[in-house]
Amino acid sequence: MNEIKENKLEKLKENYKKLNDKYSLPSFQFMNENFEIESIAEENTELLVRRVRKNVRDKIHAMTAVFETFINPTSAPMFVFNVIKGFNNGEKETIERLYKKFAELEIDAFNLEIVYSEKAEAEYIKKVCELWKSSEMDLKNLYESMKESYGLETKKSDKSYFG
Repeated sequence: MNEIKENKLEKLKENYKKLNDKYSLPSFQFMNENFEIESIAEENTELLVRRVRKNVRDKIHAMTAVFETFINPTSAPMFVFNVIKGFNNGEKETIERLYKKFAELEIDAFNLEIVYSEKAEAEYIKKVCELWKSSEMDLKNLYESMKESYGLETKKSDKSYFG
């Protein structure tokens, strides 16, 4: 990493620390490991908490999209159907429960796009991080199930393109 990038990252860490002290946010390390906030080091912003929140929201949006694909796979990639077949009822319930919680966060983020409040942005970040931490085991279990399901042999249909 060159010196300029290192300086920008250090500046980001300093500015984040100020927000952390003010709002009791999760550590920079946690935020970076889970939401890649170092990517905003190159940006000049006076609204750092908003920019961090947008990174956090991007991950929530991506996870919501994955859950939606499992719940309603109408135009999903083919591998998703093999994965879904392997989910048991408990895993399906977990997906639906997590989807509802993550979708609620998407709705909350919408309001933050309309009306800026540093405090509300910080509260959103904390709320997402709490959900992320409490969902970690469920997400890991879903991943294991996905890997297992994807690895299973599937019976080819006589009508498939590859016969």
